[in-house]
Amino acid sequence: MNTITDIKPTTTHDFLDDVLAGLSQPQKTIPCKWFYDEAGSVIFEEITETPEYYPTRVETKLLVDVAQDLPSYLPHLKVIVEPGSGSSIKTRILLGSQKELNTYIPMEISAEFLSFVAEQLHADYLSINTLPIVSDFTNIHTPLNDRIDPSRLVFFPGSTIGNFPPEEAADLLNSFHLLAGKQGHLLIGVDGTQDEAQLVAAYNDAAGVTEAFNKNLLVRANNELGADFNLAQFAHVARFNQQESRIEMHLKSLCAQKVTIKKHVFNFHKNETIFTENCYKYDKNRFMAMANQCGWDLVTTWKDQHLSNFQLFLLKPSN
Repeated sequence: MNTITDIKPTTTHDFLDDVLAGLSQPQKTIPCKWFYDEAGSVIFEEITETPEYYPTRVETKLLVDVAQDLPSYLPHLKVIVEPGSGSSIKTRILLGSQKELNTYIPMEISAEFLSFVAEQLHADYLSINTLPIVSDFTNIHTPLNDRIDPSRLVFFPGSTIGNFPPEEAADLLNSFHLLAGKQGHLLIGVDGTQDEAQLVAAYNDAAGVTEAFNKNLLVRANNELGADFNLAQFAHVARFNQQESRIEMHLKSLCAQKVTIKKHVFNFHKNETIFTENCYKYDKNRFMAMANQCGWDLVTTWKDQHLSNFQLFLLKPSN
């Protein structure tokens, strides 16, 4: 297993800068990309196994069909690139089914978690060269090394595109051209579900796993930045913003309090929140309008017909 380092990894200093800047805003916020340290990545995998969280089950089922159909669209696929790869569980459906595939490039912000997953993949898929990149996939400015075969598929599952405001989602779709190249494709999961009860339950499970995931941001700030957040004084909140068509996750202060980070003091009023994540829900027309503006054309889709309005889109660069 080799490692490529074309893209600059993130640092604790980056985390500190984002936290201090976010908590200084009128609506306090911490960027959602910082959910995914090693502990956060593990907790997220637990979220995907809760009965309320439908996207993973639906997408995994759809990927079985994708794996069968993909060779008819990409018969000579050599490389899969996965920004924000996590545990790569769903990716295994593709890794084990594409006959000419020889390279997998997972990209993840947590070096420890990525190393662990990459070692497992290397052991399980000896014919596939796993090339992990420790990287913030939201900050891609350089193309993949030209040694990488141009027959590539950028794989972005989980409706992760919905975690970004539309203008940032568009930036991300634009940056994926740097990973795909002119001959590559993009396979992306998009959730268009609008049922408020279903959505709120999915992001506020009864077992409290999503709450632990959300609060892990505060755990990280305490452990890595020397902050003094009292977790018992913050509550996880998930709500559906109908006007914006998005689920919002917040951490609500249960009392008036002060939090100190590196000599910076932040005052919280009772019920004031830290905005931690958006989960936008795009129907097909709205998503494709954005994708077309970002230089992607539709090849085909795979859609859930039963539990949700989740879809997988196969896209190619516009001519």
